[in-house]
Amino acid sequence: MKISRLRSSILIIILVSTVSIPAGTDTLTEVHPAEFSFSVSEEITGVPYVWQEVNGFCFPAALSMVLQSMGLDLSLYDILAASGTGFSMVSVSVDETMMFLPGVMVGQLPWFEFFTHLYGLDMQFYLDSSTAYGNNALQILGIWGTLATDYSNSASITPLNVMRESIDAGYPLAISVDTYYLPPVDWDIVRNYIGPMQPGGAGHAIVIVGYNDTSQTVHVYDPGVGLVEPYVGYPEDGRWNYTMSYSTLDDAWQSAGYVTFRVSNGTGQVTDFEDRLAYYISQRLIGNRSAYFEGYENFFYLGAGADAFRGMGLDMTLEAILDYCYNYMEVDKPEAIRRLGHSLEVMMTMQYHAYRGALDSLPDLLPSIELGAFIEESSEALSHMDALSHNSSITSGIEVISRDTILYNTFYGMAASFESSHDLDEAISEFTEELHEIAGHLFAIADAWKAAGETLYDELGIVPEIPVESLILIEAGAASALIVVAVLVIWRRRV
Repeated sequence: MKISRLRSSILIIILVSTVSIPAGTDTLTEVHPAEFSFSVSEEITGVPYVWQEVNGFCFPAALSMVLQSMGLDLSLYDILAASGTGFSMVSVSVDETMMFLPGVMVGQLPWFEFFTHLYGLDMQFYLDSSTAYGNNALQILGIWGTLATDYSNSASITPLNVMRESIDAGYPLAISVDTYYLPPVDWDIVRNYIGPMQPGGAGHAIVIVGYNDTSQTVHVYDPGVGLVEPYVGYPEDGRWNYTMSYSTLDDAWQSAGYVTFRVSNGTGQVTDFEDRLAYYISQRLIGNRSAYFEGYENFFYLGAGADAFRGMGLDMTLEAILDYCYNYMEVDKPEAIRRLGHSLEVMMTMQYHAYRGALDSLPDLLPSIELGAFIEESSEALSHMDALSHNSSITSGIEVISRDTILYNTFYGMAASFESSHDLDEAISEFTEELHEIAGHLFAIADAWKAAGETLYDELGIVPEIPVESLILIEAGAASALIVVAVLVIWRRRV
């Protein structure tokens, strides 16, 4: 059964949207005074640095820095646990698209809403619709029916004024930027090989901890240095801590639509925190479709939670991979095969790190709930996720690093065989045994996630409602210009 490429692309856009919104609101509470009055220079001291460790974890890392400075002691992995992203996975399988989306890439809109409500945080979200990136982000927000403060509609509420106001109030400011303009040598790879970010790209989150209007500079903590070859490793040299001019900041910020996340203290943690979080995690693991994509539950080509792994396992067949390749038509099919294997390993590696870290953090977040059986069931997935992961997949620069893994060897071997034989059926069939092994790991992960989710439901006294797959397709309408987001976010994803 085929569907239009437009509709599948729109759903991917919604799922991987990298912008966030204020929790539980349709309009924003104004936090700015009628007339701004700022210090000439202000610095927030004692902000702990949080290295994001893995590509794609920049926003949780930036959020951790902000929250810890506010007195809320949440590590990177605490946030991945409390937001449910460490226990989330989506698969997409339609036409030429066969991919995993780890939790941090599955629509920050719903998980951030849940997280901020759970901790009772106030959140102000800003963008500038007069920029190409900001206008694109505003269209995505429109799909969700959510409003944000638009800088272009105000003469006084400007990016720099919001920065000054937040820092003066004692709150570090998380913003989205284009790494092309950031000073660290780590981002030379972007300057030399990629170029400035396009409107549908995924921005990088950094934290501003100080400003100086006299020198026209900002003080920045960057969670993303040390992630990509040849600079892999924790930045012991301190290059994560730097200043840049207002001019450079403006270039980087404007390219990412001046997207701004102002987080401050609110009403405080909800009274039923543990039950609410445990229930939410259960939904994510089992794959409650409404918990993942409310309003789009009937898009049959999406898998969620345990079903994401099971669905991808079912696609590890000659027929499914042939269909994937044939949809590329005149595109280089060996490259499409290599890309498929590499992408699956990248996304699995990201989720493996998130899942393992979130699992370690969960007992501290849910001290009143007996988690012994849950941890035991959840841990069954770890060895299988590890078998389909490799750190080299996420630290590769421009050139993919070769590695001795089941995914790399299978798909790169398949591509090489096709280049030699020019017989696609034969090339894929050569690796039937390996595909069966990969599927076995995916099915085992699915079983472990489902069992863990059900165990947590049982501990809460809740009867699991296993989601029922539906093959009814919901129509989705959106501007055709948005299709570019799917390609840019997936294949030009930034740290």
